[in-house]
Amino acid sequence: MGLIIIGGSVFLFFGQTPIGKSEVKIIKINDVSIEVEVADTYETRKLGLSGKPDLPDGTGMFFIFETPDQYGFWMKDMNFAIDIVWIDENLRVVNVERGVLPETFPQVFYPNKAVKYVLELPAGAAVKYRIDVGAVVQ
Repeated sequence: MGLIIIGGSVFLFFGQTPIGKSEVKIIKINDVSIEVEVADTYETRKLGLSGKPDLPDGTGMFFIFETPDQYGFWMKDMNFAIDIVWIDENLRVVNVERGVLPETFPQVFYPNKAVKYVLELPAGAAVKYRIDVGAVVQ
């Protein structure tokens, strides 16, 4: 089981803008476009959203792993609550954890099955964008 120590975070991406060592891309879920910072290296996945002051509405962090597994996430050094969306290798949402608070650290949150991607959003975004199990990511 892969445990990724993260503070907080596709197949079809549109638009690229480098910001530091990360890239910004656009993903769509339920016809909603979300601007995401991509975390696809060990270093960017480990850091995640730790230490960031906030996560603006309409944005998120998208974690990409090399192989599917049950990756765990925790809220170490987080400053705000998030929704965690686990996505399998077929780009289908398999689990959603809503409103995860920084105070939950050191609790680790795991998906109910192997995933290849994880999307972190501001708390409440999963409800706002109707993101639930079975939704497809583009």
